[in-house]
Amino acid sequence: MAIKEQTFYRGIYGEEDTLLVRDLINVTNLKVLAKKYQNIIKPHSHDNLFQIFFVEQGAMELLFEDQSIRVESPSFFTIPKNVIHGLSVNPESQGYVISISDLALEKMLALDADIFFEIDIINVVKFDLTNDLFENLYTTIKKCIYEFENQLPAKELALEFLTGMLLIRLFRIPKESQMRLKPTDNGYKMYFRQFKHLIKESYNYSRTVESYCEHLGISNTHLHRICKTIAGKAPKKIITDFFITESKEYLRNHKYTIADVAYKLGFEDPSYFTRLFKSTTNISPSQYKKFIGL
Repeated sequence: MAIKEQTFYRGIYGEEDTLLVRDLINVTNLKVLAKKYQNIIKPHSHDNLFQIFFVEQGAMELLFEDQSIRVESPSFFTIPKNVIHGLSVNPESQGYVISISDLALEKMLALDADIFFEIDIINVVKFDLTNDLFENLYTTIKKCIYEFENQLPAKELALEFLTGMLLIRLFRIPKESQMRLKPTDNGYKMYFRQFKHLIKESYNYSRTVESYCEHLGISNTHLHRICKTIAGKAPKKIITDFFITESKEYLRNHKYTIADVAYKLGFEDPSYFTRLFKSTTNISPSQYKKFIGL
């Protein structure tokens, strides 16, 4: 089945925003999600989430480019950010989708660059529960589900720990056990990755879109077309989303004032940062600090 139309979501399928515990992880019952859409998840992508689909019972069809891949339980498959995919879910199937934010991946890579599986590739894997590496991953996935679905003491801390453990145990799965599907690359994706890299490298919200275009050697119109095609949003929105995500990490640290955070991210006026944060998240930076208990 060829995938022609595409939609972009910053949350899980059908949602522009999804609660991520500590801005790191969300766990969604796949059967419940699929039922809302008559068991058809149409082609879409996420520019801020890495997803792990856990097929616990039954089967489903993964739709990717011109392929339809049948995935039978017990299995899992990973979907990198910015990769268009769809699903056809058997109504009797049971499973979960675990969504992990860019922030979690950045944290993990900062701790140990070797803990890096090919997150630009879809991996489809059948669990071999006679193998300890698979058993450990299976157990960690089940623990993530249990912690997310229950209100236990230190829930957020447990999920933060489990997110790191989940990524490590994914990394340890033998490559020969994986069906690896590499998305078709093109010039748009190359420029988009370079643009995202430059945003992180310059780390200055005040840098203009025109400045990025000059560095990339393309026009403003060309960059706009690239970003709308890959991520469904304008370049300035991509820049804003990056710095709002970064600001949340700083705001979690009690030693930084809101003004400190603004200046660290290249905002010349802290009041403008506050207005931008509120318009993007629907709460002010001070309300966000209270929300996370600071």
